[in-house]
Amino acid sequence: MARTGGKDRGQRFAERRNGVAATSSQDFLHLSHLLFVHSKECAAQCADGNCSRYTWAGLPMLLAALQAFVVECEFLLNSAPPSGKPLDVNSDQFIKRYGIDGDLLRDFEDLQELRNEIIHPSHAPTGMPDNWPRYLERVKTHGLLQSTGEAHDYALLDQIASHRLFAWAVQVVSAIYGRVIEHIRTADPSLGHLVVGHLTSFSPPRFV
Repeated sequence: MARTGGKDRGQRFAERRNGVAATSSQDFLHLSHLLFVHSKECAAQCADGNCSRYTWAGLPMLLAALQAFVVECEFLLNSAPPSGKPLDVNSDQFIKRYGIDGDLLRDFEDLQELRNEIIHPSHAPTGMPDNWPRYLERVKTHGLLQSTGEAHDYALLDQIASHRLFAWAVQVVSAIYGRVIEHIRTADPSLGHLVVGHLTSFSPPRFV
């Protein structure tokens, strides 16, 4: 049976339908914060101070918050959206519009792929001795995973169950928020004051 959900979601932006709309970016960030708190507590109870399965929920929610924030900036607060619908944060157009480059771009791409490994799990061997795919080797090199540090390591998803990885993901999403806000403030100063406060969502005591 053909699924029409994606088409319907896109048409809501194009057709400006009647009814009530709201963004969930702050709600999603609040949930991400609660998950982070639980993650920190869970990790503290482990012998190595890092293992946390809350990361499996936290990474997708952080990217969902970013997408909701883009919808807010490009559609809900904008009477003349720059395109037919808000950009998908997974798209090349999003990266280009908001100037995501350098190490931040590589971090963002890695975070998206980690999210994909969680929400589209492939419970099959990677073919590598350490059970980690080579296309995400950069993440492992940075010491972000729940790893034995040995040649033969945990299964892929168990390596993702890392509080360090969750904390890194928060930093990446916070930096992307900063790029989006910088672009909005430059492109339309009248909207700048409406969005700049969102960065405080990543400030202490949150996500510490």
